[in-house]
Amino acid sequence: MFSPDDELTPGQAADLLNVSRSYLDRLLEQGDIPARNRGGQCRLRLRDALEYKARSQRQRARCLDALAAQAQDLGMGY
Repeated sequence: MFSPDDELTPGQAADLLNVSRSYLDRLLEQGDIPARNRGGQCRLRLRDALEYKARSQRQRARCLDALAAQAQDLGMGY
């Protein structure tokens, strides 16, 4: 099966994260996901991609909770 240390191509990582390749490139440039060049080709560890995905999902959940609380405070009926 898969090991957390398995490496992904940027295309595979973008598919896993359900983001565009250009968005993934920005994440890599910003250092949000570590990557390395191996033989002139960029590679990401599966573990790092999955950790980013989990962080992103937690942040999304926090934002949605805050929006729901704000809607409740404003009496919007949500």
